[in-house]
Amino acid sequence: MIRLTNNSPKAMEFTRFRKKDNVTNDELLFADLKFETAFTKQNGVIFHCLVRNFRNEYANVLFADSLQDLKDLGERLGSLPEVQSFFELIDLQSVIIEYHEIQKENFKIPTNFSCIEKGIFSLKNIIESNKLPLISENIENKYLNNFENIQAHFIGTLGQNKFSEITFGKTLAKTKQICFGYVENSFCLELLDLADKETMELDFWYLIA
Repeated sequence: MIRLTNNSPKAMEFTRFRKKDNVTNDELLFADLKFETAFTKQNGVIFHCLVRNFRNEYANVLFADSLQDLKDLGERLGSLPEVQSFFELIDLQSVIIEYHEIQKENFKIPTNFSCIEKGIFSLKNIIESNKLPLISENIENKYLNNFENIQAHFIGTLGQNKFSEITFGKTLAKTKQICFGYVENSFCLELLDLADKETMELDFWYLIA
């Protein structure tokens, strides 16, 4: 994990992948420590960490000053030896890259978290997307802020009628419990009622580097 500035990020890159079968967890972890040093000299990069889920998938999580800063990284970093060494350990066919534009003013990456909840969804009616900022604010003020475990939260956009809800928590168990409580809270149900349930994806990731 590295934190290069305390800027408020405008975008998050979430790149999930699997390691090759013959690669050990320690090999991947130590390669990641070298891999993230490549970000220290890149303009716009704010924060990086490596997370994992219970399906043996990993993800590099990057925050930057802008979406363009994230998209430019591939061209600037691809030839560096520490980056190439890391890529040699992963199954390139499993890589999925997501770019999330953060729809929250002055969002700050928390300093004390161990897990990330990532929900993806589309809306039944895209016209209602203008309701998301207020709904997100209500969820924070009327529900999430009641829990000492919750460290940060934002709604993101990934493209035409594709959105994300990202929550940072202190522990995986408590963050899951709070998330599952959405179905019993009227402010959270406002978001669930707008979402097309057939498009909803939910996963929990825990910090490993």
